[in-house]
Amino acid sequence: MNELRPFCLPLTHEKFATDSVAPFEIEKAKIQLKKILLLQGPVGPFFSDLHKALLAQGFGVQRVAFNAADRLFSTRDECVRFSGGLNEWETWLRFELSRNTPDAIVLFGSNRPAHNLARHIAEIYDINVISLEEGYLRAGYITCENGGNNQHSSLSHWQLGTEGHGDAHPSPPAPLASSFATMSLWGALYYLVRDIFSQTSDEALFHRRRERALSLAYSWSAHIIRRAVAKVLEARTVRNLRVNRGYTLVPLQVPSDSQLVVASRGWNSHRLINACLLALSRSGSHQRVVFKLHPLDRGGASLKRDILRRTRQLGLSSRRVQVLHTGRLGELARHASGMVVINSTSAFSALHHNVPVLVLGEAVYRHEDVVTTGKTEADVEAFFKLRHAKQRDVIDDFLGCLKAGHLIPGDFYAASGRQVAIAGIIAKINQLKASSGLSSGAKE
Repeated sequence: MNELRPFCLPLTHEKFATDSVAPFEIEKAKIQLKKILLLQGPVGPFFSDLHKALLAQGFGVQRVAFNAADRLFSTRDECVRFSGGLNEWETWLRFELSRNTPDAIVLFGSNRPAHNLARHIAEIYDINVISLEEGYLRAGYITCENGGNNQHSSLSHWQLGTEGHGDAHPSPPAPLASSFATMSLWGALYYLVRDIFSQTSDEALFHRRRERALSLAYSWSAHIIRRAVAKVLEARTVRNLRVNRGYTLVPLQVPSDSQLVVASRGWNSHRLINACLLALSRSGSHQRVVFKLHPLDRGGASLKRDILRRTRQLGLSSRRVQVLHTGRLGELARHASGMVVINSTSAFSALHHNVPVLVLGEAVYRHEDVVTTGKTEADVEAFFKLRHAKQRDVIDDFLGCLKAGHLIPGDFYAASGRQVAIAGIIAKINQLKASSGLSSGAKE
């Protein structure tokens, strides 16, 4: 059953008001208190830390937990446990926003079912949405945008010279190491708890399908071992690619990636692989392609077998096709002569190194001045035969806009970066209030 609760003031504010302040001052404080609604965050304790920091800054905070794992990584106060489908979620949210209008909604992943609906309802009520995601540029940055990420970002409408850089966010105060291992641990715990302890009625708003606990634990264990073995076996191949440069790099995405599901323009990994191998077979014999499996794709081993089988069917030499579980994406991109993606953020590594990019799906960087845009297999074949990088100053202008208005320093998972990110998010909320005034209630 859904639990309907009004916005709750932090306990410390209630106690302070009762003991120390006159009634008029109590009402004034309640009116002025800024209210934030937190929805789903990244796996791990980040949103719990953000919740506490907002309370400490004087915000009224309410969080919605959509499943058992959300509840595990949340504070016990000011948290609503919601269970139901999209219709029930819309009814609950409209009711809550109409009677307890928050100044802003903060969420992670604008394409998640619950969040996609929340963004549309927030627009009706003229409420700002702070949408977070993994950083377009990594490591050391997180994505923090007003309204939505990826194809919902204002950056997707960028035009050369139309968006000022403003005061660009500084580089991370200190180099932040990759938090992939930490993220993996938090993710394993999150999805185990979600899949074991969540109610059946929670599944309607899952952004990734539910799995049995034993099969989930087994597949992750096998995946970790497989990657550890691959790191040893592929070390020589990775070293050779540093010397034998000039290959076309194809970073593959996780099949359940919401960006791949909703904004791919009909492309998926299998179609991309087939298109690239066909293009390779019709190109000059000097051409090579390197497929980089996503580190979180537990089906990578099966995908590698499919790639090698299709390679043999087309009569291609195994020397011209490499499939990697491991290897740093930035280093692989630096030595490539081109990159083909659906809408992976790996493209930013290629842009950084001035490597030509072909993008087939929807993405914030899908701009003719920045990358080569494509729709069909014919476009992939053409890119394999002839490609060139866009003008460096144009790419720099685009990346400058990206850093200035769409990224903040920090990290969601490593303790050293969480507080930096939280400070940036709170600054973003205060900036919105100062520039345009947050929430003005429902539109007429």
